[in-house]
Amino acid sequence: MIKINLLPVREERRKLGARQETLLFFLVIILIFIGVFYWHTTTNKKIRTLRREIIRVDGEIKRLAKVVAEVEKFKKDKKTLEGKIEVIGQLKRHRQAQTHFMDELNKALTPQIWLKTYQEKGGGVILKGRSLATDDIANFMRNLEASRYFNEVELEVTTQKEEKVGQTPLKINDFSIRFKTTVAPE
Repeated sequence: MIKINLLPVREERRKLGARQETLLFFLVIILIFIGVFYWHTTTNKKIRTLRREIIRVDGEIKRLAKVVAEVEKFKKDKKTLEGKIEVIGQLKRHRQAQTHFMDELNKALTPQIWLKTYQEKGGGVILKGRSLATDDIANFMRNLEASRYFNEVELEVTTQKEEKVGQTPLKINDFSIRFKTTVAPE
């Protein structure tokens, strides 16, 4: 009978298996390194992309902050201009009303009345003047009350004094009248 020694074959198979396991182990390690390298590379690429996006968004925020500041300035300027336009409108209305007030005041004057001062104060007017007779002052006040632009006409003070005009002594009445102005509908 022939005897075959199978031990070296088993030994070779075992060495081959060990080599294959070692090769498989290194192959797995290499694949893990390749996977980690790929993951590391893609993650870094994403991080760089996100950092660029953050820088871009920060730049956009700064640009928009300037735009917002300009818009706020424009709003402030608009409010200021609207206020100025309103004041101009009020002045224009007041100027037109003043024309009517002066016209009505001129119509209310009697021939023997001389006005010395015209003073506006808080929606009211104080007139100071002179006349030769107290009846002229009364007629002037009635004429003012009849106007649609004046109301609450009151005589504050009237004083009479004698003055010489040339050689003739005249009795002159100084007076002060207070009244309120109203803007009558046209």
